[in-house]
Amino acid sequence: MSLSIDVAGETLWLLPEGAVWWPAAATLFAADLHLGKGAAFRAQGQPVPAGSSARTLARLEGLAGTLGARRLVILGDFWHGPQGLVAPLLNAVTRFAQRLPTVLVLGNHDRRIHPTDLPLETVSSALQLGPLTAAHEPPPSGSPGFTLAGHWHPAVALGTRAGDRLRRPCFVHYRHALVLPAFGGLTGALTLRRHDLGREGARIAVLGDGELHWLPPPG
Repeated sequence: MSLSIDVAGETLWLLPEGAVWWPAAATLFAADLHLGKGAAFRAQGQPVPAGSSARTLARLEGLAGTLGARRLVILGDFWHGPQGLVAPLLNAVTRFAQRLPTVLVLGNHDRRIHPTDLPLETVSSALQLGPLTAAHEPPPSGSPGFTLAGHWHPAVALGTRAGDRLRRPCFVHYRHALVLPAFGGLTGALTLRRHDLGREGARIAVLGDGELHWLPPPG
């Protein structure tokens, strides 16, 4: 189940896969793939299984195909680090971008290492798309317009009366911005405090098993 929000005169759909669909512009947004992270760990002798980046790209392309997306916008941190820029991954990204027009808003992990010979359009700071802004870092509270961003890898902790706790990735919807969860299959997360978000007037949509759910305001 997806959830819709109306912002800046447009309707956006928050998807349980952790991406955002803008149907009026046939544009799919995703954030923080961190491609090559596993390879970077393996280069340092860490026993991380291979294949995470390929699976992330396949999930993203499959989602774009299902929706009929004509453009993909990555909200930064497409790459993880220089040791992950191995030839098989670069070739896979080339084929991916040739099939699906892709714009990368450079994130902090991308800015020094992004290969310039790949068929991706890049933007150094922010991309204006009609009434929406695509950026990597979320803007300060009260910023004008409406921004889609990543960078945080947001998650929230859920608990039961029995004391069980579970951390789940989430979307964070402010009046001025929407922060997307990390789309990559091998990323960490920043656990945000629900009461802090509530004081800032933010809504939280938690990713479940193929579903999204708005959390009620903290009591």
